[in-house]
Amino acid sequence: MICPNCGKEYNERMTCCISCGTDLVPYEQGTEQTAFEPLIPEESFHAAVSESAGFVREISGHSAAPAAPAEDIREEIPVPSAAERSSLSVSGAARFAGSLISSLMMFAFILLFSVSSAVRLATSDVKIARFAESLDVMNLPASETAIPTEGYGVSEDATVQEAIFVMSQGTGLSRDDIKKIYETSTIQEFITAQLTEYALFIRSGKIPEKLTADKLKGVFSENLNLIDDALGRPLSQHDINMAFSEIDSVQPVLDKLSPDSLEELMGGGGITALRLLSSMPIIIGAAALAMAMLPLLRAINKKSSAMLRWGGGAALAGGAAVSATIFLFTVQPAPIRDKLFRSIAKCAADVISPDMYRIGGGLAVLGAVMLIWAGTLKKARSADS
Repeated sequence: MICPNCGKEYNERMTCCISCGTDLVPYEQGTEQTAFEPLIPEESFHAAVSESAGFVREISGHSAAPAAPAEDIREEIPVPSAAERSSLSVSGAARFAGSLISSLMMFAFILLFSVSSAVRLATSDVKIARFAESLDVMNLPASETAIPTEGYGVSEDATVQEAIFVMSQGTGLSRDDIKKIYETSTIQEFITAQLTEYALFIRSGKIPEKLTADKLKGVFSENLNLIDDALGRPLSQHDINMAFSEIDSVQPVLDKLSPDSLEELMGGGGITALRLLSSMPIIIGAAALAMAMLPLLRAINKKSSAMLRWGGGAALAGGAAVSATIFLFTVQPAPIRDKLFRSIAKCAADVISPDMYRIGGGLAVLGAVMLIWAGTLKKARSADS
C-alpha cells in the first residue's frame, strides 16, 4: 500500500497514512510515485488538519470534532492572592478573639453564679442553724471575743473555754463542766436566733433587734439550773451579781455588732453588695448569661464542635475553680489572718461545702461532656470528608 499524497509505502494491512492521514491505495509495480494524484486536495487536507490540531483522519460523511486547545484542557487551580490570604488570616484571628472573650465571659458568669449561690446558702435559716451547731465556740480565741479577760491573768492565746475556766477558779467548775454547760444550755439557740436576724438583714435589709447586755443576762438566767447542777450547789446572789457586772462590761463590744457598725465596718456598699449577691435575680441572671454565651460561640465559629469546645472549657474551668476554692477554705482559709474570722469562715465553708461541691462537680462534668461531644463531632466530620 502507498500513500497517493506523500508517497510513503506501507504493508497491506495499513489503510491510512500515519503522516498525513490520506487513505492508502494499492501499490502497482513499475508505476512511479509521481503518477498518483492525491484523492483529497492538499489545501482541503491541510485546512482539515489545521482545524483538528492533530493527525485526524477525515472520513466521508463524518466530521472530526476539533480538539480543544491545550490551555483550555488544562484544569486551572485557583491560587489565593496575598490580599485573600491576609483576609483569611484576619478572619481566623477575629474568630479566635471573639471565642476567647465569650468563653472568658462565660467563666466570669459561672463564678458570679457560684459566689451568689454560696452567699445565699450561707444566709439561709437551715445553714445558719447548722453553722451554730458546728461552730466550736469553746475553741475560739478569747482575746477576740466579747469575754472580759482583763484582770484575771488570762493568757493572750487562751481559748474561750480556758478563759472561763481561769475566771471561774474557786467555784469548783472544771473544763469539762464548762463545755457541758455550753452544749446543754440555750446559748446555741440564742446564737442561732441572732445570726438568723443578721442574715435576714443582709438579704432584705430588715434591721434586727439590738444586741444588748440585758439579752445576755436573760440567757444566763435561763441556764442557772445547769450551772447549779454542775457546781453541785446553787449560785449565791453575790456570784450572780458579779456575773451580771461582767456581762455589762461587754456592752461596748456588743455595740460594734450593731447593723450600723457593720455597715460602717464593711463600707457603704458592702452590705448592699452582699444583699445583691444573695438575691435570686442575680443567681438566675448569672446562670442565664452563662448559657447565653453558647449561642454566641456558635454564631462566631459557625460550627457546633467549636462552640462545645470553648463552652466546655469554660464550664470545666469554672467547676474546678469552685471546687478548689471551697476545698481551700475548708482546709485552711489562709487569706484571712484574724484567727476568729478564720475559724468562722472555715466553719461556714464546712457547712455549705456539700452544696458547693455539687455545683462545682456538676459544672466540671458538664464541661467534660461538652468537650467529649466536640471531639466526637470533629471525628465524624473528618470521616465524612
